[in-house]
Amino acid sequence: MIELEIEIITNNIVIPFQQFHKEHNLEFIEFNKLFATQSIAEHGLGFLIKVFEIEDSSQPENKTLINKLIFDTGGQNSTFIHNLSVRGYQMYDVDAIILSHWHYDHNGGLYDILTEIDHKVPIYTHEAANYERFFRRSADVSLEDLKQKHREEIIPLLNQMKIVNQEPLDFDEISKLNGEIKFIENKVDLLDKDSFKVICAGEIPRNYLDEDFSDYFAIMEEDILEVDKILDDKCLFFEFKDRIIMLNGCCHSGLKNTVDYVQSISNKPISHIIGGFHMASASDERIKTTVEYVKNLDLFKEKLFLFPIHCTGDKFLREVNRNTDETIQAFDASVGTKFVFKG
Repeated sequence: MIELEIEIITNNIVIPFQQFHKEHNLEFIEFNKLFATQSIAEHGLGFLIKVFEIEDSSQPENKTLINKLIFDTGGQNSTFIHNLSVRGYQMYDVDAIILSHWHYDHNGGLYDILTEIDHKVPIYTHEAANYERFFRRSADVSLEDLKQKHREEIIPLLNQMKIVNQEPLDFDEISKLNGEIKFIENKVDLLDKDSFKVICAGEIPRNYLDEDFSDYFAIMEEDILEVDKILDDKCLFFEFKDRIIMLNGCCHSGLKNTVDYVQSISNKPISHIIGGFHMASASDERIKTTVEYVKNLDLFKEKLFLFPIHCTGDKFLREVNRNTDETIQAFDASVGTKFVFKG
């Protein structure tokens, strides 16, 4: 038997008195109030994932750790490290680090985490990590102020903090810290054991027009800002014998595109989707069509649990619970929430 643990180490909120899992009898959730009280929230996302093998199902406490992964590393405030430390977690046995995409709120803790690991560890990312990326932080900066501009033309906006930039990956620093960069465009099977797989997505096709965007920019080849489609956006998914559990970073590709991609690889029903859904600024129409899409999914045992956190926004969560029956339920989740699945 396989036991999968997914714990939220970094997220936007800490809720020490989180009770929804008890109120709704969600036996797959564990929550330690003391750890949450000692934890810190930030605008960022990071997960610790452990896979155990249980040889005797009558003795589930006797289990062997066979895979330990970090999926995203939180922001730049050392929050991931702090929240691990209050739990007493060590990182000497981390097998791999996976970055959903190269944005500061998902890779900010990478270098600090590497200082805690004394062996060579693979880091799965995408060549887009080589880009310098830019984000608007002021409403009076238009797309035309950035598109096709040379870098020197936007320096005043950077100095005024009307836009902020994301530095490219630092190969030299990562190499010094025993990190081993692995650029991927296609899916990678990180673990395949006893009919259980851990799969890292490759580039996710963009097929739904309402999930397209053109408001991110990056310097890719020449010294000119181009529209950045964030092709490095990826998810992890865990394939049991009878179902799929999805773990998102920010889901810049869109939830519909991402689920379609996962189901193109595995046609097993989805039981849980955890992570960012990137719906905070979504239009009412896009939220509506996404809810309708979710309602039409092939569900595992006629149930689907959604945990839309980080960049999702409250509106999507409310709309899911307002417009679906009890077969689909959505919950916010605190730092320290641990999901435990067996199969």
